[in-house]
Amino acid sequence: MVDAASEETGVFDAHHHLWDTRVLEYRLLRELPALDRPFLLAEYEREARSLGVTGSVWVEAASAGADGARELDWVREHVAGSELVQGLVAHVALEHPEDELDWLLGGSGPPVVGVRHSFEFEDPDFGRRPEVVRGARLAGERGLVVDLVLFPPALPAVLDLVDACPDTRFVLDHLGKPDIAQRRWEPWASQLRRLSERSNVTAKLSGLATEADRTTWSVADLRPYVEHALDTFGADRLLYGSDWPVLELAGGHARWLEALVLLLDSLTARERRAILSGNARRVYFGRAAAGDEHP
Repeated sequence: MVDAASEETGVFDAHHHLWDTRVLEYRLLRELPALDRPFLLAEYEREARSLGVTGSVWVEAASAGADGARELDWVREHVAGSELVQGLVAHVALEHPEDELDWLLGGSGPPVVGVRHSFEFEDPDFGRRPEVVRGARLAGERGLVVDLVLFPPALPAVLDLVDACPDTRFVLDHLGKPDIAQRRWEPWASQLRRLSERSNVTAKLSGLATEADRTTWSVADLRPYVEHALDTFGADRLLYGSDWPVLELAGGHARWLEALVLLLDSLTARERRAILSGNARRVYFGRAAAGDEHP
């Protein structure tokens, strides 16, 4: 296996989940039996640490049909004392987030550094709604990143959302979920380029194996999409994420990290460190690891 932890700063996983189906019901997981069980911190930490992960951001899964407030209460208690999980991206309803934003910023445990509302199950024009724009602005005013999870048809409206919220930082999860399995390229590629022109947007190299053929995907299948992300966003605006445990559907964390390290092989050591660690620390926490200073 390629040693992804050989760089001084190791790996920062900017996107993983934890959930306990004994405590909360995630309605959509019923359709995915392999995921419809508890995935807890101890299991994540064992594998992550073996791969050189030194820090992480937990991301909400309540969009799969659970109660977001109860999920945040659960995860705060579950990861209390963990040195690995350093920040949380909580679920909020962007259409009316006022009470939620004030409440989630007041809790204990790792800080809430971002919020997310899944656009996957909304109308493609959801991002243009005035109430959603206002919610994203309010999140930005409180210093929170807005994570975006969506399918490509929503990208045009997201461009308008981002333009309407110039003071809010956005992170596009999973590169906007291109249809790698069917080798679809446009309009995703053009829209990603347009989105990359907005300086308040970064993107995660995460979830790509799940969008490919989950049993037969190869590095070659992913290469055009990763190279396009590098060409558009550049090495200083891309973040590494595992998307664990969803990634278990497509070969697991170790296989994905090994593939990505191979795909980043032509970059400089500083650029690899930025993607694998430094960018996430800067975007979510406003700091850079040693050697990863943003130019």
